[in-house]
Amino acid sequence: MPRIPYFDPDTAPEHIVRALAGKRKINVFRMVANAENCAPEVLALGHKLSRGSSLDPVHREVVILRVAHLTGAAYQWHEHNAVAKRVGFTQDKIDAVAAHPIEAGQESGGPGSSGPEPSGSEFSEFERTLLGFTDAVVRTSTAPDELFAAVAAEYDRSRLVELVLLIGFYMMVGRVMNTFELELQTEAVDTYRLRLE
Repeated sequence: MPRIPYFDPDTAPEHIVRALAGKRKINVFRMVANAENCAPEVLALGHKLSRGSSLDPVHREVVILRVAHLTGAAYQWHEHNAVAKRVGFTQDKIDAVAAHPIEAGQESGGPGSSGPEPSGSEFSEFERTLLGFTDAVVRTSTAPDELFAAVAAEYDRSRLVELVLLIGFYMMVGRVMNTFELELQTEAVDTYRLRLE
């Protein structure tokens, strides 16, 4: 059970119902919808950073899974295992996201941390750079010059900023998932419709 109830579509304000129209009935959306003042904007940003992202889908999922692992967001890890497989990840590559070495002296302990030792072959050189960049931003809120330059050599300014927004967004929603103790969902879910339909 979550710490507070999921939103009730029968009593929710119209602007929340409209914001959820067409979205899957997954627990993270059902919880975010409780924030009547800002849920539509949060949901819209999440949609843009996932389905409307300008980043390569494999790059995007490497980053999201790494954020989930580093922040212990089990719900996020579970949901994005499925997304990663849809964009071409093998289970070995998903496991390697969690097993990828963290800088000496840093603890991991996130979901998926019992995976195999990484061989390095699961990732391209740039994907390894993205893992390091994500680690740095999650742990210290910035990236060192060398990592920044390596990502900037591949991404234009727009995608570089979007990458940091992606990391920050999934850190934010991971904290919603953890703080409100969202249950994992393994069953298929429907989508929301407008109340007036």
